[in-house]
Formats: sequence, C-alpha cells, structure tokens
Amino acid sequence: MKALESLKILVVGDIMLDHYVMGEVERISPEAPVPIVKVSNEYFTLGGCGNVVRNIRELGPEVHCLTSIGWDRSGEIIEEELEKIGVKGLIVNESKVTTVKERVIADERKIQMIRIDRESTKPINYNLLINRLEEIPNSYDIIVVSDYAKGVISHKLMAYLHHMKYKIIVDPKPINRTMYGGVFMVTPNEKEFSQMEFEGSVDSLYTLVTLGQKGMVLYDNISSAYGKAEIEPEPVEIYNVSGAGDTVVAVMATCLSMGYTPFESATVANKCAAYVVTQVGTTVVPKETFVKNLGVYYTD
Repeated sequence: MKALESLKILVVGDIMLDHYVMGEVERISPEAPVPIVKVSNEYFTLGGCGNVVRNIRELGPEVHCLTSIGWDRSGEIIEEELEKIGVKGLIVNESKVTTVKERVIADERKIQMIRIDRESTKPINYNLLINRLEEIPNSYDIIVVSDYAKGVISHKLMAYLHHMKYKIIVDPKPINRTMYGGVFMVTPNEKEFSQMEFEGSVDSLYTLVTLGQKGMVLYDNISSAYGKAEIEPEPVEIYNVSGAGDTVVAVMATCLSMGYTPFESATVANKCAAYVVTQVGTTVVPKETFVKNLGVYYTD
C-alpha cells in the first residue's frame, strides 16, 4: 500500500467560495415579517471542487487543483485559502464572477435561514485550462473531476484528461453525463443516478451510488453480470448533508490511490460520510478519523 503523504492527486472542476454568516435572532423586523439576524461571526471556506481539495489535503496527499475564478475579491480569497493548505492552484481567471454561496445561519439553533448564490455558468476556455495544466508537468495517482456544471468541465477537457492515462473518478452532474464515458468511476447520489439512468447509463467501470440514510451501492460494470454490492448505512443522526458527496469522492480517490479495492474504498468512504453529516456546515474528515475508519484495511 502507498503511504498517504506519497500520493499526488489532481482535482479538476468548479471551485466555489462558501461564505457563512452566523448570528442571533432576537426580534422580527418592523419593515417586513422577517427575522433580524444580529451578526456575531462570519467566515469563508472552499466549496465546490475546493471542498474535495480540502478533504483530500486533510488526509495527507499532495493536491493540485485545475479550476477557474473571476477577477474579484472572492477569487483572491480562494487563492489565499488554497495557499494556506498547501495546494497548488492551477487557476485561470476566466469566470465572469467567482461562484459564491452565502448562507445566513441562526447561530444558537444552527438553522440556515437563507442562501444567496452568485455565479456564472459560462463555458471556460479549454485551451487556457490545458495550458495551465501543462505549465507544470506532473505524474498523478488519480484524477478527480468534481463537476458542478459551472463551465469548467467540457468534452474537450475530458478527452485531454483521458489522454493523460490516469484513473478518473467523477462526481457528476446529470446534465453533463455524456462527458463521462470511459472513466474509472462515477459517484452520483440517488437522485442523480435516477436521472442519469433515465437518460442512458454512463459508460464507466464502476458506479458508486450514495443513498444517504440507506448507505451506498457499488456497481461493477466490468463483469457481464453487472455486479452489485450494497454497503450498509452507518447508525448516525444526520444533521447536515452539505458536502457529503465531496467527502465520498475525496476518500474514494485517496483509498484507490493507496491501493485499496473499490469495495474497500467505498466502505471507508461510507464511514467518513457518516462523520461529516453529523457536523455543522461544510466540513472535512480529520485524518485520525479517516485512519480509524480504514480499520483492518490499514497496514501503514
């Protein structure tokens, strides 16, 4: 098995900035029947493919991130956050605006009151992305495609990633399902899987379907019998599902890169996802929790 710190993973996708505004609600506005939030704290975290990056980096591997941001302060914050965690940002400034998701949360009860999105879905120039990737020739253990359909992922970019000859694992958007043909694995949730099956299944070697409180199902699309393995749910109280899919694809990529089988990797990912859904906000799995969940598989 490969050691965690020896791994190098490329994450490609749509990056976002998550902005959390926390406060107390003590009265209703006299201007309209809405609560007034008295702000006590606010902070930023990496979202979208940035949350996949955060999860992988927390576990130890070196991470490069190919993405696009806008010429704005939010984009600058993303670059600063990537630098803080030691991630090489292969970034182009092609987005009209940097995607930002702002959540206002009543702090005492942790109730999300509203979410405000700022985003652009304009397709990003393929040549600029490839040029940025080729500036630093590297070998990777695996490529993660974190697709939020905000413009980074395209047929041309996927073709180039295939040309690099590494395993590709995709956290998909059904609208882009025709782009994922030939990848090693896709990791849709139950709703995404239903949409993709309705429109025509993706030609991947494996499909890992996350089912929330019902666990996961791993489909082996290589065997003629279309093998299916069920992964039992973890007995936890689900508080927040935000970012759980990012955790799954990050843990899968890390475990597969270490040398674990798809089923072993999915079992660990299921346990790690069970951890993040019990946390407030979008969080990552601590390395010690990940290692503990490796259990009998871990030999380092």
